[in-house]
Amino acid sequence: MRHALFSGIALALNIVFLPLNGVTQEVPTDLSQSMPYSEAREFVLDEGWQINYRNANSNDLLSGALERLVNELDYPEFEDCSGTGMGFCRASFVNAYGESLILVTVNNEEEPTLFRWWIEEEQEQE
Repeated sequence: MRHALFSGIALALNIVFLPLNGVTQEVPTDLSQSMPYSEAREFVLDEGWQINYRNANSNDLLSGALERLVNELDYPEFEDCSGTGMGFCRASFVNAYGESLILVTVNNEEEPTLFRWWIEEEQEQE
């Protein structure tokens, strides 16, 4: 009798929590092109994404727009800036599912603005 009760409880719990097994984190729906990066960043962090410190740069070796974004504006999630053309800069956030949310900004010498974003799977380290 006791075994049947515990089996029934275990089965019920599996049915309740089974849909959670394949859940992944999505891009925040509040993001829009040309919005201030500070707002986009807040939406991303509020949705549970975390700064990807694994790709962080050494603060002493930065220059140009990247140095300003990381050191002056305190956005350590920025990894790189193109330095030419529109001056795209790339920021990276991670989630618990091994995915990266990439945000690309422009207008980085003034108020950075969101240009593009996407999710990519994390590359395994060799």
